[in-house]
Amino acid sequence: MSGRAVAIIMICAAAPPVHAGTIAESEALTIVQRHCVMCHAMRPKHESFQEAPKNISLETVADLRRYAAAIYAQTVQSRAMPLGNQTGMSDDERNTLGRWVKELQ
Repeated sequence: MSGRAVAIIMICAAAPPVHAGTIAESEALTIVQRHCVMCHAMRPKHESFQEAPKNISLETVADLRRYAAAIYAQTVQSRAMPLGNQTGMSDDERNTLGRWVKELQ
């Protein structure tokens, strides 16, 4: 094996993967906390709500797992949530949530 080939192999072996194939629960929770929890919380901070819409609170990973299908349908597929995209959820964030939900299956 030439010195150049060894150097290339060493560089490739040392480089972290661009995408490991899994979305961390903490990453999904961070996105939801940034864009959903102002309404979907036990005590919503959004001035329009006294309680979480449809009684869906998304404050914990357990909540995200419980409502994963609804999150996927409303946030990824239909893009209906966040309502009017008031919080500015990006396409990348929607895709990340979508991948996270798919990995649960």
